[in-house]
Amino acid sequence: MFNLIYIILPIIIFIVPINVKAIQVNLDLSSAQTSVGKRFANVYCDAKREGLDSEFASEYALNNTYLKFAAFPDDDEYLDNLWEFTHNNIINNCGEFVDINDLKELEIFFKEEGVIASNRDLYLPTFENN
Repeated sequence: MFNLIYIILPIIIFIVPINVKAIQVNLDLSSAQTSVGKRFANVYCDAKREGLDSEFASEYALNNTYLKFAAFPDDDEYLDNLWEFTHNNIINNCGEFVDINDLKELEIFFKEEGVIASNRDLYLPTFENN
């Protein structure tokens, strides 16, 4: 009986957390897609429909979404997947208002902001108790 516990216990301790972490990353990405990607695309498209150029529309979307306040994992694939989701939402919602150059500039802007979000603790002030 004890031998069985010694065999099964390490499996539970080491393998199960890996699977949970993989699921957690997928849930986090799904949450980010909904709260950041979809909202960013909607605000960006609204600004483009109002006639703003791509640079102003991207700044407007940044200032009116959670992208500016989000903290992302330091993972290039995560950011690429979030951009792909956002890109597809933009194409579906306002593809007639954007061209390929707008999307290239927006991708650079979005990923730069995503890198900042991945290093959010480097950009927020820290306070010490005195």
